[in-house]
Formats: sequence, structure tokens, C-alpha cells
Amino acid sequence: MISDNYNTKQKQIYFKAFQNLSELETALRLLHVEGFFNEQISVLGTTTQFYQDKGVEGLKNTDFIKRYWTKKIGKTLNFGSFSIPQIEKVFVVGPLASIFLHKINGKPLATLSSGPYGVFRGIGASETQANISLKLLSSGSYILILRGFKNKLKDLDALLNQQLLSK
Repeated sequence: MISDNYNTKQKQIYFKAFQNLSELETALRLLHVEGFFNEQISVLGTTTQFYQDKGVEGLKNTDFIKRYWTKKIGKTLNFGSFSIPQIEKVFVVGPLASIFLHKINGKPLATLSSGPYGVFRGIGASETQANISLKLLSSGSYILILRGFKNKLKDLDALLNQQLLSK
């Protein structure tokens, strides 16, 4: 889903949900090969689902997750985690981490009353996109968020949809 923004010269936001880590890894490899890795890439997921997908039990901290994403995306990785009642512990990777973790009165923005929904809306998601993304995140999906120009995001969406249909 591409955000509704009528100024095509400004960057826009693209959301894509993946049910498991292997689908997301495949999409990231495809993005890299096709030259889309220059777009600003962020990923959100629950720590519980990540550990389940990796077959790791008993870990409570996010150090393992951070090391994993540093290898996937690079050393200049922004990473953090936050807890919210409806979803448990959520990790965020990429440039949007600083927004989700920005502190207001000592609390990360993502943990305040509007939580991730408010952040999604604040970065340009429609109400529907924000609600769907939050529901998918709470059900264990990974949310890939890209920031780029509209024409490039449309090409990216076609590429990812083609990849998912070919499976």
C-alpha cells in the first residue's frame, strides 16, 4: 500500500506485510538485487514471532535480533524495541526507529496512547493502512516500510507482488 500523497515530488511511504521471516528475507534480497536498497527501509515485528521463526527459545533480550538485522541491513543500523499491551514487545529496524523510540516525557512515542498507530499516521499512512498494519503486526506479521518516490514505490510493489504470486 502506498500512502495517499498528492505531491509526487515528495517521498511517500509504502507498507507491505509478510507472514514469516523467510518471506521478508526473500523480499529484502530481491530489493537488493533490483537496486531498491537505496530506499529507506524499516521493519517492525514482534520479538516472540522473530524468535519463533528463527527456532530460538528462551531469549528475552533483543541483542540476537539486533545482530541479525545488522548483518542483513548494515552497520549503520538504527534499532530498538518497545512494549505495548496489545502486542507485547515489538522491535523496529531502520530509519523509522528513531521516530518510534523518540521520548516524550520519558516514554517512547510508540508506547503512548496512540502507539504505533499514531506513528503510522504521522509518517503518512492512511487510517486504513495504519489499522491494517497494526492488526497484522499484532497477529505476528512483519511490516516492511519503505520511503521513496511514488513511481519507484509502484515499481517496487509490482516486483514484490510478482514475487509473492510466483511462490
